[in-house]
Amino acid sequence: MKKVIWLFVCVMCLAAFGGEDDYLRPIGRGKEAKAQRRQGGESFPPLPLPATPLRRSEKKRPPSPSGLIGKVVWGSYLDYTGPDGITQRLFDWDMVPADCQQLLRLVKETMKLEYKTQTVDLSTFSGNPAELPILHFSGGRTIRFTEAERTKLRKYLLDGGTIIFDSVVGSPYFYNGAVEETRRILPEAPLRKVDPDHALFRIVNKTTEEAVNDSKAIMPEIDGAYIGARLAVLVSPYGLGAGWDNIQPVQIPKSKYYTPKSAQKLGVNIIAYIIGWYENGQAYAAGETYGGSKEQRSADRIVFAQVKTKGLWNSDPGAETRFMRYLAQNLNIDAGSEPTYVEPATAVLEDYPFLYLSGIGAFDLAPEALAKLRAYLNNGGFLLVNNSLGMNEFDASMQLFVEQLFPGKKLETVPIVHPIFNKGPFRFTRSGFLEAASQKYPAASRPLLYGIRDGGRYMLLYSPVDMAGGWMAVSRPGSVGYEPETALRLGANLVTYFATH
Repeated sequence: MKKVIWLFVCVMCLAAFGGEDDYLRPIGRGKEAKAQRRQGGESFPPLPLPATPLRRSEKKRPPSPSGLIGKVVWGSYLDYTGPDGITQRLFDWDMVPADCQQLLRLVKETMKLEYKTQTVDLSTFSGNPAELPILHFSGGRTIRFTEAERTKLRKYLLDGGTIIFDSVVGSPYFYNGAVEETRRILPEAPLRKVDPDHALFRIVNKTTEEAVNDSKAIMPEIDGAYIGARLAVLVSPYGLGAGWDNIQPVQIPKSKYYTPKSAQKLGVNIIAYIIGWYENGQAYAAGETYGGSKEQRSADRIVFAQVKTKGLWNSDPGAETRFMRYLAQNLNIDAGSEPTYVEPATAVLEDYPFLYLSGIGAFDLAPEALAKLRAYLNNGGFLLVNNSLGMNEFDASMQLFVEQLFPGKKLETVPIVHPIFNKGPFRFTRSGFLEAASQKYPAASRPLLYGIRDGGRYMLLYSPVDMAGGWMAVSRPGSVGYEPETALRLGANLVTYFATH
């Protein structure tokens, strides 16, 4: 009965927006002629260009820009008769024919990087992100895929590709369809609002208050689905593509869209983020673990036990494995080869010398899990908490978590004279921050840690700057994190501290 009521409410809400055909109208100009080719770019290295050898008899041409965006054909068409009496055939996928082309023109002007876009048919597309790292879906009516298409898109995403869903005119039909399809394609990665301090909103342009047509300036709204720490699916509830083409779709009265200047700033950021994180997606696709350890434990092995939470807790699958290899190679510590994933409410926590908790965004633990964790720490256990990507939402959740775990206690800064920094295997004379972390914590001259003490022992240590990203040792532009060497060494000092206290 509740489901029937919910469906009725949804139908009534959509009815208030008008029929979905009302959101398919001619918008935008035709595609431009072939663009001039110019190579360049230092801040973001271009993705590999195709190299086809020429025979001596062939006329040499400038190399073609590497393909970046595939604009995907989907849906059907509508024959629309305008106020002038002229009938046009409009296709769902092509409301703004030049949107991707104009966006890449902006990327070329802003970042001195040249790429190209092409039309893609999912039935013939190879599904290889190396061929086209971005698939772009845009439109105004409900988008749906077949099971075969979902299977192909899922593999594409897990192999490192990125999907952008652009509701060109803020259509609730297209948006809801994109949300539902993302749920079906990646059921383990629910869409969530991208955090306001995410790199996506500042990697090239600072986008904190952007203009939309139906209200005053807002913090940009984009939904994202993570694979690891990478945003692999982006869904925009406000239209972007018309703004990329420097157009405002005023012919649709109920439209919701970013004005051209704001859409263009966001679009450049989106492309810069995807290019910058491409290597990260490839690293996950290379076969790092998502499953957790099934190894038999030896008596002298230090088990790396990661806590499951109500939140995006497995944000860096594979990072822990790389870190454990580092411990084995540099400190002769046997930590196995894969982490163990722990349900704190049911596990025997005393089996583990320390626990590790990480994540993106808000997280929580059930009351019974908090009680068991509290007892574990009071009885001599340790907990290391890492803020994956170093964002504010996780930090705020961490403050609440400490309040629930130890009422009356607050996190305190670990002083730079503490043995963690000076008497472990490694010494620290600098912060080792990436650029975004240096900007966020300009006063820090050493790695930054907070903790909760039990007498003279830190039983809980929290890194607001991301260590796990450094353990991965791949490019993560805009991340509030550590350089790889610092992240590995700091982690090694912390494990040594836990093992000796």
